[in-house]
Amino acid sequence: MGAVCYGKVMTTITLEVPDNFYEPLQRIAKATQNSIEMVLMTALQTSLPSLEGLPVDLKQALIQLESLDNSSLRQFLLKTVPLPYQQELETLLHHNQVRSLSPIEQERLTFLQHMVDKTALQKARAAVLLRFRGQRLPTLAELRQLTMP
Repeated sequence: MGAVCYGKVMTTITLEVPDNFYEPLQRIAKATQNSIEMVLMTALQTSLPSLEGLPVDLKQALIQLESLDNSSLRQFLLKTVPLPYQQELETLLHHNQVRSLSPIEQERLTFLQHMVDKTALQKARAAVLLRFRGQRLPTLAELRQLTMP
């Protein structure tokens, strides 16, 4: 067990970095008046965002991505919400603007929004994991070409 920082238990690690990597870290730390450790923590936190605060089912779905190989992660980049669900969601959102939804419609809207959120988060997390592993991400044009029927 390591130190406690911001109410979180911290684990201490030793990290050897090449001089050409360390020197920019020193400059950034000096410019921001932060420690090198804080600069590295910020870089790590932005490159692999925390899953804290997400609903348990979403958190589990995103954690499962971490064990997938790169090819499987690339498949998640191509994942879309089926068109009939997209259309149903648009209709319910429109109805919600002009009138009150029935309890059944509200439940369906919540389900569809959760499905869209889960898909978007899985795609984003897959992209983050691929980049974290040093993989190149496809451009938007390449993604469109891969998802065209």
